[in-house]
Amino acid sequence: MNRFDRLTYRYLAETFSGTALYALASYLARQFLETHDAPLVVVAVSFAATLPMGLALWAQVRFYRKVDERERHILAVAGALTLLAGVFLALFLDKLGNAWPVDFSLYATILMIAWSIATVLVRLRT
Repeated sequence: MNRFDRLTYRYLAETFSGTALYALASYLARQFLETHDAPLVVVAVSFAATLPMGLALWAQVRFYRKVDERERHILAVAGALTLLAGVFLALFLDKLGNAWPVDFSLYATILMIAWSIATVLVRLRT
């Protein structure tokens, strides 16, 4: 196992952990905010529930800073593919929302996981 493999596995583990914590925190925050409506509490709980996604983003920044140009190119291509798929999915979900209620609260989690998976797939193809 080379240096990039170790960095990649750590990056994937940190990204998936951050997104899983974000999903759990979002669920708990929603349950909590159903019974609390004070503005300061809403802002504090919403911010606290978003922090795990910051950990996932920070993992990507650290990974990006430690890799070479090839790996940065792979991240950029994977990010571009995720952006295209994410925009298409957002448009679809918006239209679907007219007929069936759609919850966008976990959309960031889906995009982070998609970026991580796209990174692995692009790396395998190059």
